[in-house]
Amino acid sequence: MRAAARLLAVTAVVLGLVVGTTQPVIAAPKAGPGQWFIKDYGIDKVWKKSTGKGVKVAVIDSGVNTDHEDLKGVVKKSKDFSGLGKDGKTPIGGKTTIHHGTAVAGVIAGKGVGAGPTGVAPDAEILSASMWLGPDRPKESGSTREQADKAIRWAVDSGAKVINMSLGWDDPGWPESWDESFEYAYKKDVVIVACVGNASQGATQAWSPSTVPGVIGVGGLGKNGKVLDDSTAPGTAVDLMGPAENIPIPYYSGGYAEGQGCSFASPVVSGVAALIRSENPDLSADEVRAKLQSSAKPVDGHKGVSKEDKPDPIVGWGRLDPRAALKAKVPKDVSSAEDELADWVKMHRRGEARAEETETAAPDETESPKALAPTDIVATQSTPTLGFAVLGAGALIVLVLLTASIVSFARRRR
Repeated sequence: MRAAARLLAVTAVVLGLVVGTTQPVIAAPKAGPGQWFIKDYGIDKVWKKSTGKGVKVAVIDSGVNTDHEDLKGVVKKSKDFSGLGKDGKTPIGGKTTIHHGTAVAGVIAGKGVGAGPTGVAPDAEILSASMWLGPDRPKESGSTREQADKAIRWAVDSGAKVINMSLGWDDPGWPESWDESFEYAYKKDVVIVACVGNASQGATQAWSPSTVPGVIGVGGLGKNGKVLDDSTAPGTAVDLMGPAENIPIPYYSGGYAEGQGCSFASPVVSGVAALIRSENPDLSADEVRAKLQSSAKPVDGHKGVSKEDKPDPIVGWGRLDPRAALKAKVPKDVSSAEDELADWVKMHRRGEARAEETETAAPDETESPKALAPTDIVATQSTPTLGFAVLGAGALIVLVLLTASIVSFARRRR
């Protein structure tokens, strides 16, 4: 019986170790299935220092389904700007774009439930501003550029420290109203990140709003680290390159899917910006942008990166490097997003050029150019029912087997 008692004690210790080692795993961020870029980009290492806690990230998009299991409790405030009487928590848009806001929010701050993705900044808070994306805009929905203008101001007033705009208008120009809304964001110390556009959707040059001075324009790389030609667009607006291939996302109607395109590289950069702002709240938005750009790495298969006064129109400053960005010292010369925009306005909004600029930048009555978002969702997956339930069942089986062994051993000793 003494031997049986010792064996029981050992069993208790073993089970204690099993339970003890699972606790940190449950509490700490962990990449979800298929999130190859978390390790490849060193984001899992950054999580040891920062998870984005205390930072609000605004997602100006098609709305976020807050009932999705991967996003419950993530959205702290929401508002709709489509004119359709929604609430920012109800996905809107055509069948090719309605999924988009939920997907982007998951890349930034998903909870990693079951087969769901863990957000790049899993403890960040999401502010959801919904607007109409894509074609077939209802008549009662106003100009999408006006929707974006109001959404930016709302996000700033709601406390956003980072704004993600994984959308674009299929030209590089923008209306004069944006001069003031983006300036307002910069004055309030907000980092703005936007995708540059997908060649697969006809983008031959970077879309606005990535072209607005001070915005971090993001292009797409493949799993092999090389430029993903279909998922990026060239132009001086390109600042950073991020993962854009096979990105796991929560699907707006439930379950999961994979997304392609720089629209999913953009929220990765936004998430890293949130990690940096959480780790060091004293950094200004301009300093965060400078750290992201100065720490970027060369892109495989591409010669050259941006240098001062000589931008690289394909990869910008290079491939996002989250670990290096977090560690990097703030460069001596940090450019001001507000000043960059003011210089552009002074140069391009002159009286004699106003009519030409307005004709190019402002949408006409038919809303052309249109607000776009990627349409190439690959495949939905069923919501998982496994996960830590399997671990619990496994522990129970181990306990039963060990107990049976103890009983058998005790009987033999008799």
